[in-house]
Amino acid sequence: MKLHQIKSTVDEHFAEFWRIYSVSFPLNERRLIEQQNQILKRSDYHSEIYLLDDQVIGIIAFWTNKNFIFIEHFAIAPEVCGKKLGSTALRLFVETTEVPLILEIEPPEDELTYRRLIFYESSGFIRNSYIHFQPPYHKDDKPIKLEILSYATAISDDLYEQFAQFQKETMM
Repeated sequence: MKLHQIKSTVDEHFAEFWRIYSVSFPLNERRLIEQQNQILKRSDYHSEIYLLDDQVIGIIAFWTNKNFIFIEHFAIAPEVCGKKLGSTALRLFVETTEVPLILEIEPPEDELTYRRLIFYESSGFIRNSYIHFQPPYHKDDKPIKLEILSYATAISDDLYEQFAQFQKETMM
């Protein structure tokens, strides 16, 4: 398994990235293609695909900051889910980082959201107790209440505040 960075919408793998991204996240948790095209130009944003035998099997999109990396989107292609590829892909990513990793998930309320929490916890992520609202991606949307997870230890109040500020001022 290897990672390939998507640097523009004309990349040969962008269509597969966009397909997985679109089917894996509801509209209020993702950008429109025009917005995506704009952030691909940023040096602190990274959009990558996981390739296995030249097949795109997953995506990861993340933001880098000197104090943390925020995994904004991580998904495995629906047609290969259940084959332990998500654990392998995430491990490939986390093993290459030296700063704290942060991600958001929906509060566990049903089977799918509980399974997602269990997946991340089994991959070494820790639940943090912050009450967090993701700023809206689109003008008419409302903030979304999400939980903060971090790898492999809880984050400090100061780091959480840095992340929340970064998310409001830089990402959105």
